[in-house]
Amino acid sequence: MTDVDEAIDTLKNAVSKISLLRSSYAFSPEHVEFIQSTGLEISRIFGPDSPVGHNFAAIIYQNTEPFVASVFNIEQEKVRLNHKAYLRGLDVAEGILKSAVSQLQRHGADRILTESRIKRGEGRVFISHGKESAALRKVERFLRALGLEPVIVILGASEGLAVDDLVEKRMSESDCALILATADDEIEGRKQPRLNVMHEIGLAQEKFGNKVIYLKENGCEFPSNVRPKVWENFTQDNMENAFEKISKELRAFGLI
Repeated sequence: MTDVDEAIDTLKNAVSKISLLRSSYAFSPEHVEFIQSTGLEISRIFGPDSPVGHNFAAIIYQNTEPFVASVFNIEQEKVRLNHKAYLRGLDVAEGILKSAVSQLQRHGADRILTESRIKRGEGRVFISHGKESAALRKVERFLRALGLEPVIVILGASEGLAVDDLVEKRMSESDCALILATADDEIEGRKQPRLNVMHEIGLAQEKFGNKVIYLKENGCEFPSNVRPKVWENFTQDNMENAFEKISKELRAFGLI
């Protein structure tokens, strides 16, 4: 079962509790447990600042509207209106949860998670690279200066995963990708990027669509089967144009 499947099951389980809650009352022990546990699960799945979490936390379960003072039994009317508001709140909760399930089924968690990370200033940029180089260190520092988190697989924990699985996992945790193609390998007299970079270009295009930044070191060439993209050239000593390209693309992605 994937993380998305587990999240969908968790939200569906929360929805299933609502029918029983309709025979209870606002802020009963079972209702409080529902609010607390479901709110924590939403935060875990989508992040604490996600629209889903904010909408769920904003649900009102008690009547806030004034009522006619001439009502014969005021206390009874309060109870009636509060229960009506409680049921309406449960309807809203059910709608929010079902909508969240629908979004997960249609898009996965990435779109909603991306919105949440952007709001917290924690956008993550997956960096595909070959050898460790001055250019890699400069790009890493530049992204951190922009308030973003560079995701460099070799610098993080392996979590016991194979390299390919780890790359895919780190991509799934990121908001976009940056391809840093350096002239690392020489094949038939041509300087080319490492094979992992060419492989990760395809993964990034499949994962992020147009949210990929392409940087290529001067003198680096690609095999003819690599689909052409708009690459910004750089040298290890001069990254000025590359940084301008990064900034433009990140603004277009909505990350800065």
